[in-house]
Amino acid sequence: MLTLSKENIIEYLKKHMQDFDDTLPAEISQVGEGTEEEDGDGYVNYIFRVHTAKEALVLKQSLPLARMSQQPMDVKRNKLEYDSMRIRYSIVPEYTPFLKFYDEDNYIFVMEDVSYLQIARFQFNKNIMFPDFGRQCGECMAKTEFYTSEYFLTREEYRRLQSRFDNTDMRRIMEDGMFLDIFGLDIDASLGEAFENFALQFSRDSRYKTELFKLRRSYMSHPDALIHADMHTSNIFVSEEQMKVIDMEFSFMGPFGYDLGFLTGNLISQYCAACFKPFPSEADRREYKAYLLATIKSLFRTYFRTFTECWNQDAKKRYQGEDGLRRSIFDEIMLEAPGYASMVNWFRCAGDVGYPDFDVIEDKEDKRHATTLSLLMDWQIMFQRYQYMTVDDLIDTILYVEEKYFKML
Repeated sequence: MLTLSKENIIEYLKKHMQDFDDTLPAEISQVGEGTEEEDGDGYVNYIFRVHTAKEALVLKQSLPLARMSQQPMDVKRNKLEYDSMRIRYSIVPEYTPFLKFYDEDNYIFVMEDVSYLQIARFQFNKNIMFPDFGRQCGECMAKTEFYTSEYFLTREEYRRLQSRFDNTDMRRIMEDGMFLDIFGLDIDASLGEAFENFALQFSRDSRYKTELFKLRRSYMSHPDALIHADMHTSNIFVSEEQMKVIDMEFSFMGPFGYDLGFLTGNLISQYCAACFKPFPSEADRREYKAYLLATIKSLFRTYFRTFTECWNQDAKKRYQGEDGLRRSIFDEIMLEAPGYASMVNWFRCAGDVGYPDFDVIEDKEDKRHATTLSLLMDWQIMFQRYQYMTVDDLIDTILYVEEKYFKML
């Protein structure tokens, strides 16, 4: 098997792409060489960028050992990612990079480079606002999930997707790491002993653990649709007009609302960071916090509206007019998505692995407050979600916990 390198990549492209012009000067870089803002969280795979005057490409190769951790991994994982992206491109091409080809012999696929856009997480860290972000993400999730569900597909197509996207090896990372190993996390000791003891209360509390086990059951046993399963803001590239989603190697047939919750957890962390990180003025702070809450609202409302439109237009005949069934699906999403948001945010906030959303806060005390506030929101959301009827109820919890925390300071 060929291992890609800067030295052989041009020769490789010429061999596999007949229209690739190797006479043009090419700029070649590998993810991991640039800044985190430029490269994101590319810890597992070997990813190269090739730019010429004619085109900009990304080559992604999976090898038996992960790039950073050197842990053994299934090399076939990126064929599943390629297939997931191909399906998504057929549904939401405006939100999915264009794919060139897949090389089964070397576990490599080639796609357009979307780095003409910027990684959402690091733009949010700079307090930059993208007015359409919530709408775009909600539309992307809803369309992808509806059109890969049993409510649209034939029974045979749906079963084939279930079989193809079982993705056992990659799912295990989340099934164990996010839902089980969360209780064995090394708490970020840099924030002080008081924070460490506070965070450990979660792992010692059987009530929170029970809620995670209930969510894990749904995650493992509800193959509703093809989900991204790692929908954080470092996997979303944005501009004022465009949005593209990348890194789909965790994709599997999972529960409606998981991606919705996963992304919401990231937006909640940004909100908590915005409560304490520096702004030019308090007016700027209020404006940015209002933007984040509006984005969460838009994300949920667009998801439900788009899913309804797809249902009314394209659901199988037996489901047409069954609004009670559709509403019951939405009720389940409104219950579970906030729980997934709580879990994802807790996992990143408490662990000792860097979390860029809070790492931008240089003052240690402000960082501790922001992270503590985020954990308090996670706790409240996890248990309050049973009363949620709409996304407004989730927003109310965020504002309630914030108000209580600042009164306590």
